[in-house]
This record gives sequence, structure tokens and C-alpha cells, in this order.
Amino acid sequence: MAEAYESILVENVKFDSDGHQLLGRVYRPNAEGRFPAVAICHGYPGDTKNNDLAEELAVNGIVALIFFYRGAWGSGGKYSFDGLTPSTRDAVSYLNSLPQVDPSRVGLVGFSLGAVPLVAALSSDPLLKTGVFVSPGSDLAALAPKEALDIVMGVFIKMAEGKLSGLDADTMKEGFNWVLENGNPVDLIGDVSVPVMVVVGSNDKLTPPDVCRKLYEAANEPKSWVLIEGADHIYSEHRYPLMAAVLDWLRKNL
Repeated sequence: MAEAYESILVENVKFDSDGHQLLGRVYRPNAEGRFPAVAICHGYPGDTKNNDLAEELAVNGIVALIFFYRGAWGSGGKYSFDGLTPSTRDAVSYLNSLPQVDPSRVGLVGFSLGAVPLVAALSSDPLLKTGVFVSPGSDLAALAPKEALDIVMGVFIKMAEGKLSGLDADTMKEGFNWVLENGNPVDLIGDVSVPVMVVVGSNDKLTPPDVCRKLYEAANEPKSWVLIEGADHIYSEHRYPLMAAVLDWLRKNL
């Protein structure tokens, strides 16, 4: 049985990403030693922080880093869709540098649009051990068809107010098109060779199970599909089964 810890330590941190200072928070067991670890990639615009998940992981012996991409929630720089991947790369590097982290046992968790940097990192970083896709933005072409892109971008701009910096409609549309062509998760998941899990809520209207299933089916083995009955996109009434599924997977694959 995996060890549980009586207390955890939580620390606000800062780290560099190509000259931009990114903000984050580290959750870790209050104990000596080196532990497996994950960085948690937030969605858009990042309202769901997954602090409860980070706490649960730390209590159970897994260091968790919640971080904010360039231009997100006070981090330096301007927010852009093509800035998600380098922000995540540098978050992983920072996590690996912590004395409490075993760099041979590091993975990633991505929520919603966090699937974009998650699949990019997993396909390019040979040291990452596993990835967990939670309510993933699996196919951005399905999320924003070309004929509806202007409307969707308008909604995205409104959602970003007071949370993301440096956005306007033109740069957002340009960045979204870049990611659609170069970083669409369903197109890249076949390049990932490490174990992955896809967790979806049956009542998710934003990233529906049938779209997420395409990501799962395109992924290589070993992989796991978890459908949480009744859960919406943010698991508002289903946080415990979400955390239990993620913890169980990480215990087995880190």
C-alpha cells in the first residue's frame, strides 16, 4: 500500500521561461526524500486550478506543480496558444530541478486545453513517464470549426478579461490556427509512446465523451479510458472520483 503523509508543504514559486517569469505553486509531502512528481497544465482561461488534486497527490507522496503559462494569471509575457508548450517545457525543467523531486519519475496532467502542451511535451521529452488527459480538448477542429471561428474567438476574448494578458482577436485567431495546424492533440497523440490515461465526464458538454474517445483510440498502448458518470467539464460534483482515478494511475505509472 502506498504511503500517505500526515502533512504537506505548499510554496508559491517563480521560474524563468525564455526571459519571462512564470508563477506557480508547489505541493509536496512534509517529509525527507525524493518523490515522483507531476506538473499540472491548466485549461482556458484557467479558472479551474485543480488545487484539490494537487493537495491529494502531495498527501499521497507525489509532488505537484500548478503553474501558469506566459501571460496567464500574473505570469510574465503575453498569453498565446503557441506559448503553452514552451511554458510547459520550462515548468517541467523547474520541477526536475527541485531537490525533493526524483527526475526519473516525472509526468504531466493536462486539463481541457492543457491537452495541447501535454501532447507536445509527451511526444518530445523522453524523460516524461506518463500523461493524464482530463476533459481534454482532443480535436480543436471540432471545438472551433472555421465557419464559427470568429464567434468562438469572441467568446475566448471575453473569458480572458482580467485573467490573461496581451490578447486581442487577431493574435488569438492567428495563434489558434497555428495550434490547429501544428499541435492538434488528436493529430499528435500517435507520437506519444508513454502510458496515457483519458478521463472524461459523461455530462461534459464542452469536451464531449465521443470527441475525447477519438483521442483515446488514436493513442498507443498502454492506455486507459475512464468515464465518470454524471460529471460535467469541471467535475463540480465529482471531484473525488476524478482525484481517485488520477492518483491510482500515477501510482502505477510514475
